[in-house]
Amino acid sequence: MRAFGEWPPGLRAVVAVAATTLFMVLVAWATLLGPDEVFTGPGPAPATTTTAETCIPLPVTTAEDGSTTVELPDDFTERNYCEGPAGFGGDGPGGAVEQAPPLWVGVLTGLLLAAAAAGGLAVLAWLAALVLREVRARRLREEERTAVGFTVPDEPARVAQQVAADAGEQETLLREGDPRNAIVAAWHHFEVQGERAGVARRASETSSEYGLRILDLAAADNGSVNRLAELYREARFSDHPVTEEHRERALVALADVRRSLGVGA
Repeated sequence: MRAFGEWPPGLRAVVAVAATTLFMVLVAWATLLGPDEVFTGPGPAPATTTTAETCIPLPVTTAEDGSTTVELPDDFTERNYCEGPAGFGGDGPGGAVEQAPPLWVGVLTGLLLAAAAAGGLAVLAWLAALVLREVRARRLREEERTAVGFTVPDEPARVAQQVAADAGEQETLLREGDPRNAIVAAWHHFEVQGERAGVARRASETSSEYGLRILDLAAADNGSVNRLAELYREARFSDHPVTEEHRERALVALADVRRSLGVGA
């Protein structure tokens, strides 16, 4: 099984389909011939020889009503008598009675057919799983290529311009309302600025990661960005109170970020 698992998916699929096809052909052949022919057939035909000898006719008795009766002489097995009519003589020549195949033959044939059907379904399910896995992997690779991509040359300038254009709105969000909600809203505004600048958020990015990427594109001061990001995470995920002191620290960090981008307070 370990060696089989190391085969390429295409080779495994070809081998499985070929083996299943061969098995199905054998089962179909056995079904068409019938179990009695496959398991209890007459076998190879015996060789026949031509002889000039003639057989001795069996004695025939004619009744008064015109019917005839073939009699079996006492020395039937000792002399070269001709074969009797069909059904004459029981198990003797020409009198063999066809018998139904044994019960085990029918049971075995049914089991083979059921196994063939189950094997075919299993192979189809396996092939479908391979196809789905390949489609999913290809889709993920395409998404990764699209997400990674290359930075558009004018993206940093557009992001910096958008941060400058939204400076007043972002500061208003940070000064108004509850400190916790204000800090979260101010950080989320970086997402709005990124989208307005034409930098799409990746499917795998969190809000924090997207904001950091936007500010990194604009070459903002790392220390100021990290302080503001830490305040955002504290306001977003902590259970302890967020006070006006946190708001003031966020205002200072935001001002430092804008100053590093050449945006006045």
